[in-house]
Amino acid sequence: MALFLPNLPLEREPAPTNLPCAVVNRRRGRRIVLACNTSAHAAGIETGIDAVTALAREPTLRLIERSPSREARALAGLANWALQFSAEVCLDASRWLLWMEVGGSTRYFGSLPALTGRIEESIAALGFTAHSGVAPTLEGAAILAREARSGIALDRPALLERLGPGELGLLALDPEVVAALRATGLRTIAEALALPAAALARRFGPEVPLYLRQLTGELPDPRPRHRAPDRYRRDHDCTCPIATVEGLLFPLRRLLQELEGFLRGRDLALQHLTVTLQHRGAARTMLHVRTSSPQREAVRLFALLRERLERTVLPEAVTGIRLAADELLAPAIRQGDFFDQDARPNEDWTVLLDRLRARLGETAVRRLGLADDHRPERAWVLDGTTADPPFSDDYPDRPLWFLEAKPIERLPALCGKPERIEAGWWAGEDSSRDYYLARTPEGARWWLYRDVRTSRWYLQGIWS
Repeated sequence: MALFLPNLPLEREPAPTNLPCAVVNRRRGRRIVLACNTSAHAAGIETGIDAVTALAREPTLRLIERSPSREARALAGLANWALQFSAEVCLDASRWLLWMEVGGSTRYFGSLPALTGRIEESIAALGFTAHSGVAPTLEGAAILAREARSGIALDRPALLERLGPGELGLLALDPEVVAALRATGLRTIAEALALPAAALARRFGPEVPLYLRQLTGELPDPRPRHRAPDRYRRDHDCTCPIATVEGLLFPLRRLLQELEGFLRGRDLALQHLTVTLQHRGAARTMLHVRTSSPQREAVRLFALLRERLERTVLPEAVTGIRLAADELLAPAIRQGDFFDQDARPNEDWTVLLDRLRARLGETAVRRLGLADDHRPERAWVLDGTTADPPFSDDYPDRPLWFLEAKPIERLPALCGKPERIEAGWWAGEDSSRDYYLARTPEGARWWLYRDVRTSRWYLQGIWS
């Protein structure tokens, strides 16, 4: 499957669509409009006109110089996003093309139309205009995508039938070669494919017949695959500095959606995301997003990041954004039990916990955790970390209601054998205790201990 992004020079940076914008490219000393958004098009701006004419038609038009390096960076971000749909992704930034091998993904998504529809819907949500094409060859899929009709050809005969009527300009050949073919009277791809390979090689070199044979599937067309990084890094340059938090929400939403696609493609998640805001004349602004459990949903990460941003004062306008995640973890998958009751209540609790931390600060919200100490009164700690405390199935039964040791004179009925706990000798607080489970006349369960040295009894905890 090929995705052709005709407006990549313009859409590489998410921006409000109500402002007329156009990307210009220098050609023979003139600045020519390469792409424009719907607002500019409504104002009479068209591709191919020069910048002077465009500004005369719409004085408020924002002109953006084309940047092939930023286009390549945006397409690489899309390649990471595409890993959620296919493990084999390759790209050609100079032609604004992205390919995915979708044969192995069709069964998972139900059908080829369901998969292509899901991809087209998802990439539109990112703010990109994309045309898709499906074919047994890379270049065949690229041509079908460039036709802007979302064509599908599942085998070689169907591909040849679809390609045949296409004009020569759809071929990924040097413009001079296309002009020479037209000069000989050729008009369609079918006519070019009918020419002898030897004659084409003598006239234009071996690259032309090689391309045509790879186009039709006669020869293999190996391409380097996009490699997912071990650590996530995504840099975004702002064409125009962003001075408000609201303005940052446009690029951040897309960047987090790309991150989610990358994490889903690798079946990973994160608990710590660093967002760096760069300024031209001030120190960088660092924002840290932490979660109670491994997460990858862009919606949840965006909500937490927005909480952070609302508490942040920007020293200057933002000129660049970086997302970084150094430690990638296995995702926290919610599983149902035998009675079809899932872990949603616990998930809702962690959502609340994360939002409180994002709004109030990391140290404002703390919780109880386990400490490595046998003494019950020392076996807990007020912990600010987000990781779940260690716990094992063979952990001894303990009451949740602990008390400061309270001397008691009259013993209730003791149940079972004692549990001896000896600890504290390493800190000069040596203690030796025999713990008992007891039941009061009212039916409550107590946890008592007898100090071995003094033979006195104390109440340590209550179950109910």
